[in-house]
Amino acid sequence: MKRHIDLALLILLALFLTLSCGGSNGQKDPSHKLSSMGITFVAIPGGTFQMGDEVGDLWDGCRPVHSVTLSGFEMGAHEVTNAQYAAYLNAALKTGDIEIKDGDVYGTTGDRAGEQYLNMDYIYEVPYNDCWIMYDNGEFKVASGKENWPVIAVSWYGAKAFAGYYGFDLPTEAEWEYAARGGQQFMYGTDDGTIDKSKLNYDMNVGHPTSVCSYPANPFGLFDMSGSVWEWCNDWYGDYPDGNVTNPTGAQSGDVKCIRQGTWDNKAFKCRAAYRGRFKPMDADYGLGFRVVKRIRR
Repeated sequence: MKRHIDLALLILLALFLTLSCGGSNGQKDPSHKLSSMGITFVAIPGGTFQMGDEVGDLWDGCRPVHSVTLSGFEMGAHEVTNAQYAAYLNAALKTGDIEIKDGDVYGTTGDRAGEQYLNMDYIYEVPYNDCWIMYDNGEFKVASGKENWPVIAVSWYGAKAFAGYYGFDLPTEAEWEYAARGGQQFMYGTDDGTIDKSKLNYDMNVGHPTSVCSYPANPFGLFDMSGSVWEWCNDWYGDYPDGNVTNPTGAQSGDVKCIRQGTWDNKAFKCRAAYRGRFKPMDADYGLGFRVVKRIRR
């Protein structure tokens, strides 16, 4: 049976995590800002980069390489944790924005009404890859020791609802890739753009997600931009343009949403900054998590 801790302790743990996640040298960066949810935001300066598969060995949807110019924005220094998502669920339950149905969490308002947000019953065949959030005695709680693991088994709808509840958003694919490359056109979202098992959680070296901020940050001060869990992006999947673009938002409609960065069990090529994954927005499984962004008004 999963052990749990109460909500007050969850919030304290989330705040401690926020204060402890600093820049790549482990120190708190003055560009980091705290939100009321305990999320640390990193200021990402605007700029231009080359988006797409620069080597030419990924699947066709990762090309052509094209020039993208982005306005500045702020991105969560790490993925949203179980503790943070449980705190959101408790707030959203009180405001009537969610309900528990058949043991899972569903939206009740807006265009996401009736959509599954979190698959609390999710159990994966590999140990330590379950959903660690549960509903008990009128409250959402987290299994002890899993508070600072990234939330998983969350759908795109559930990620988007969390972001919108606090006035945030999910990153566009372009924002995500630009941020992962660290302002230096890195191939991987690591501290120096290279890959090994001291820099990220991939290729079964751990066998499950790890606590956020477990590995060195990239040059922007972002943690876990390769490996651990996939991250939902805002975009519908669509073909890349051939020419230069500014602040692209992806296809206007579609069947699948874009995900980025690879998971703890993926090989190195799926952890590339240029690699594009796709899932249906209602999907919620062991490898799907997210982080949020705040945008400067354009």
